[in-house]
Order: sequence, then structure tokens, then C-alpha cells
Amino acid sequence: MTNTHQNDASKTVAVFCSIMAVVFALVCYLIQQGYLFQLEIDSSHFYGKHFFSPILNALVLSIFLLNFPQAYRIVENKFHFSFRNTWITSDVTLSLVGLMILIMAGKIFSFYILHVFYLMSFLLFAYVFYSWFKGSNHTHSYLFIAMSVLFSLWITSHFYGYWMKHPLYFEGLIFFEKIPFFKAFKDVLFHSAIINMIQVHGVPSTGLNGIPSFSYHFGSHWIFAGLINLLGTSATAFYNIAFAIIFIPFWFSSLLLLAINIKKWRKNSELFEGWCLRSDVKFWLIVFVANIGLLYYPFAHDRMFLYWNLHIHLASMTLSQTFSFLFLGMLLSFAVSHNHALTQKIQWSFLLLVLPFMVALIGFTKLTTVFLILALLLYLFIRLKLYKIVVYNLSFLIISGMGITIFLISLSIAFSAKTNSIEFGSQTASIIYPLHFLRTWLHPSMWLVFLFFCCFWSILFITLRFWYEKSINHSFQLNTLFIDKKWLDVEIVMLFCIAGLLPGMIFHLPPYNQITSATSNVYFFEFQNWIGVSFLIASLSQFNLLIKKNKKLVFILLIPPMIIASYFVINNYILIIRDSYQKELHLSQLIKNNPNYLST
Repeated sequence: MTNTHQNDASKTVAVFCSIMAVVFALVCYLIQQGYLFQLEIDSSHFYGKHFFSPILNALVLSIFLLNFPQAYRIVENKFHFSFRNTWITSDVTLSLVGLMILIMAGKIFSFYILHVFYLMSFLLFAYVFYSWFKGSNHTHSYLFIAMSVLFSLWITSHFYGYWMKHPLYFEGLIFFEKIPFFKAFKDVLFHSAIINMIQVHGVPSTGLNGIPSFSYHFGSHWIFAGLINLLGTSATAFYNIAFAIIFIPFWFSSLLLLAINIKKWRKNSELFEGWCLRSDVKFWLIVFVANIGLLYYPFAHDRMFLYWNLHIHLASMTLSQTFSFLFLGMLLSFAVSHNHALTQKIQWSFLLLVLPFMVALIGFTKLTTVFLILALLLYLFIRLKLYKIVVYNLSFLIISGMGITIFLISLSIAFSAKTNSIEFGSQTASIIYPLHFLRTWLHPSMWLVFLFFCCFWSILFITLRFWYEKSINHSFQLNTLFIDKKWLDVEIVMLFCIAGLLPGMIFHLPPYNQITSATSNVYFFEFQNWIGVSFLIASLSQFNLLIKKNKKLVFILLIPPMIIASYFVINNYILIIRDSYQKELHLSQLIKNNPNYLST
């Protein structure tokens, strides 16, 4: 893939995610119209007297964050730096740098510097959008924009319709007993308390009975604290307004940039040089379907426990997966540019500083995610025989020590039991519980169905990859591919599948507030879903040739299930938007029937 096509793909990602941020901001603004209130907590308003300003502030930071890599490209093209085309200047690295700039600006300058980001963000996006729009067929660009808006409306409806975080959070608290769909309202208050303690005392704590230590995945709270200073808003307002505008588009940006890096890493011919991302229908169709869902949503969510949208609802998971996608993209960029003279000179900085830093960042954001990342690093260390190189051994020792430290700190809270059993009143459950998740939550007849749809995108990628190798080499053998390391992408996807499912198959995972627990299992196995998606969309160019050679077989095998899947996807799209709209109407009616609700 040439630099021109890669830059166009990166701009397409920036435009897509920027459109999503704008849709989130616009919907948030429209939801709040007619619900102004003047309640104050401490020295500032709960949301502020003017709703538009916090939303616009969040949009400005989101636009800056999503387009920052393109700002660097402008400078790079002018000055022709010697370290171009290395991991240092990859889009994934620059995305992380952009976030660090925002955090440091909040820590050092607070909201006084926000007007600078207003100017930079809108000028930058105007340039990126203009250069992107004129870079290809205008019809394709218009269709892409329309498609981006439609998908963003669905994501926005899903996020606000779930009511874990919502612009009308205050009204939700008032009418809590009358709106059963208002979920997990305590989470926002709990996490807001931790952020407030970080801002006031500099340490993560609940602030109850002094300053008790809180050492379980507090990384997201530190990051949010810096951004809240920059936005000049409250922690509660940040969770309910700014979080979705900034970090959900950033999650999609990191996933798509990972796919682009995988595509560049797997390049072995001129097959990708004519690639135009905005017009790649299959690419975007898979991204949309993976989020909207192949199965009927109520059945998949309530009966199968396939929570494939937790990444947009849980702040710590959103950040941990975002950082993990960026980290994997950095690894691939490092591998691609390994022979670059500058990369060889400073590879020690990547291995001894950047890798441990990213592991710590992911670990203190979400323990379950760093477990999967550490499993991958251990596998690659052994599989690629990196133990033969001194600097890799040093890196492995540092990362291992850091991983152990993170686990010890986090598990001191997560596992509060002193023995190998946990008491629930008169009941006792063992921590070691083979097949706990399957035996507790699913009927045995649904086990294979669950495993298939849980790992569907990974299974589909592995199947197509196997078929592709067989089509180009009729005498190929798996052991030969394994020995020659030509199967490494499949090995990575399989590793995440196994490592993600294994904890719930061996242990009864915390939290232990009830005899059965499903959510912690999902934290582990949900990640492999997006790894499978990223590898699949990155390999579509190869699979397209495979499909063209076997049109009749593909038609027989894929068309019937695709028709069924299309029906469910369309139903899920309509269901979520309609459900979100009905919930807003329900709350609106409650407020109309209680005009003096603020007096309560």
C-alpha cells in the first residue's frame, strides 16, 4: 500500500469519526432542549447554565484528537523529516500523542487555553475534509458521508437509549422510580467521586471516611480528570456529555487505524495499491454489521449474553480497548519499519520505554484487557524466538515485572476473599469453577451456538484465510505455514479467542456480589471480537480474489445466511433507534405531568 493510499485511508478514518463526533454532539444538544434547570452542586452548575457550550467544547477536543495525525502530516510533508514512515510517526502513535497533549494542557493550563483548541480544531478539520473530498470521486464521498451519518445515528441511539450515561441524567435521577430503563446511575456518581478526589487530593479514592485507596483500574479517572480541567466542567457532566463525543469516535478511530496497519503489515504484492477506503463497501459493511449485530438484539443480549456493545457504554473498557488497538498498531508499525535505519538506532526506546508504558497504561485502565495483551506478548516472545536478542530479554523482564505489579495491586481489591472460596450468606462458591460461565448462564444445548457467535468474526477470518491459502497453494500444509511464520495473523486471532474465553471457563470471576456473574467474563472474551473484525477487514482485498474465483460456491453458501443476517441487522437498527426515541418520549411525558419537578 503506497503512502498516498495510506494517507487517504487515514483521512477517511478521520472524516468518518469526526462525523460521528458531530452527530453525537448534535443529538446531545437536541435531547437537552426544553430541559434547562438551575440546580447547583458545590461551586459550579451541575451541567452549566448554557448547555451548548460544554457540548461544543467536547466537540472541539474530539475534532482535535481525531485529526491530530493529519496536522502532523502537513508539517511532515513540508519539512521531510528523516523519521517519516517509522513507528514514531505512525497514525496510531500520533493519536496517542494527541490525547497526551490534551491531558497535559488540562493539567497545566486548565480551561484557559481551550480557545486555542477552538481555532486549531476547526481549521484543521476544514483542511482535512477539503483535501479528503477533492481526493476521490465526489459521488463516493457523498455516499460515504450519508452512510457515516446513518451509522452514527444508530451508535448515538444505542448509547443514549441504554441510559447508563445520558444528557438528562439529572431528570433521570428525579424520576428514577418511574423509568425502569435508567440503568447503573450509581456508576456515574461513583466514578465522578473518584475523579473529584484526584482533582482535589491527587489520589484515586472514593473519599469515604478519609481518603481510602482505590487501586483498581483507575487509569481512566486520571485521564478524565485532565480533560475535565481543560473543559472546565464537572465530572458528572463529563461522563454524561463529553465522554461519548470524545471517546466513542476515538475508539472507532483506533480500531480502523489498527486495520490499516494490519493491511500494511500483511502487504505482499501490489494488490492494495489501488485501495480506496471510502468506496470499499465490504469494509464498511462488516464494521457496521459487527456493531449492529448478526442476531436479533434482545435474544443475543438477554439470552446469549453477547454484549458486543460494551465498548461504547463502559468508560474503562472503551479506553482500555482504544489503547490496546493503538498499541497493537504501534507493534505492527515497528515491525514494518524494523529495517529503517532510524528505527534500528532507537529500537531500544520502543522496547524498553514505549512497550512498558503502554502495558502500564492499559493495565491501570482495565485489568482484563492487559491480561490479553500480556498473553500476546508472551506468545510472540516465544514464538518469534526473541529471547535470543538481549534488548528483547530486557524488555520482557520489564514488562513481566510491570504486569505482575499491576495484577498484585488490582487483585488485592478484586479478590477480597482470603481463601479459595467465597461466601454469599449461607452459600459458598469456589473460585476454581470449571466451565462456570457456560454452566451458570446458558443451557447446554446453546453452548456451541454461543461459542460460534461469540467468536464469529474470528472464525470467519480464520476460515477465509485457510481457504485463501488452499486456493493459491493446493499442496500447502499447516505445519509448513506454521514453521515459516506465514500463519502468524491466524495465530494471533486464535490466541485472543482462547485467552479471552479461558478465564470464564476455569474461574468464577469477580465481582462476588452474587452467586453468578456474567459481566466479568464478557470483559475478557469481548476483545477478541474486534481483533477478528480488524484482521478480517484488513484482509478483504485478498479474499475478494478468492470470492471471484468461486462465485457459484460463495453464492450457494453465503447468500441464504446473508439474507437472514440482513433481516436481523435491519431489525436491530430500527429497534434501537425506535426504542431510544420512545424512552425520550416517556421521560418528556413524565416532565410534562410534573411541571414542578425541580422543586423535588
